[in-house]
Amino acid sequence: MQLSFEQLQAFLTTVETGSFSAAARKLGKAQSSISGLISNLEIDVGFEVFDRSKRTPPLTAEGLALLNDIKSVLKSYNNLLHRIQNLNQDVETEIALAFDDMALPVEMILAVASEFKEQFPNTALMLLKASHHQGYQLIQNGEVDLAIAISQDDYPEECAFRGISHVHYGTVVSSNHPLAQLASVTPYDLSQYRHLRITDPASGFRRFDSDLSTNIWFTNSSTLLIQAVQQGFGWAELPLNLIKPQLRSGELIKLPTSHQAVSFPHCVDMIWKSEGPVGQGLQWLLDRLTEHGIAFSKQ
Repeated sequence: MQLSFEQLQAFLTTVETGSFSAAARKLGKAQSSISGLISNLEIDVGFEVFDRSKRTPPLTAEGLALLNDIKSVLKSYNNLLHRIQNLNQDVETEIALAFDDMALPVEMILAVASEFKEQFPNTALMLLKASHHQGYQLIQNGEVDLAIAISQDDYPEECAFRGISHVHYGTVVSSNHPLAQLASVTPYDLSQYRHLRITDPASGFRRFDSDLSTNIWFTNSSTLLIQAVQQGFGWAELPLNLIKPQLRSGELIKLPTSHQAVSFPHCVDMIWKSEGPVGQGLQWLLDRLTEHGIAFSKQ
């Protein structure tokens, strides 16, 4: 048994349009051509798929049984055509993007992803949340194609990078924390309470000479970090855009620190392999994320 693409297409188009003549108009064929394709299909399968006793021919029970399988075959065929077209046009079949949601908000990443699916409907996109330095590590290990993270001082030679935005941080506690009662908070005051900090699996319990507190708790989850601050576990330096609702409600308080009178900005970078291939999809993401990042920094 040899079923042709044209037979299956004629069958499905007739189902979708309701008649042989409507299917013929949609496919740009003569009605006799559509009738012939479906008759040959019925000969090949050994049974009728349409009940021709009606003016608008409904599917027979056997035709209905084939419908979903034929839809699946035609969808796979069209996906194959798009895949071949993408390969010829240097469009990636899949792209992995790692992002730190303390660098840029999830809503912005999803807005870009929504545009991406319209531009490249057949390219698989993997979105990974990568805290702290994890994005750099994933790039170096070849596990993702693009990463968005808070800027670091230097990058390995194999990494290309582009600054696209900045995000403002503030020192924050819950409204019922003892530090929230102070009119001015000094570095000494901060050193007396637990510091809550973001990390990643590779960095682990990394401490710095500049740490104000010797009592530090770590997490790799921005959500967990914010919730821990809300519950009064300690103070943290958080991106203000990420906690706007809690600041507005008064649940979280931005501390009036004496050593940092205003919120401090961190640069946000995109990182990718400098010697790796940059197809149409990755180039589109580089350009569009730059545009969104610049717009975000102006808010």
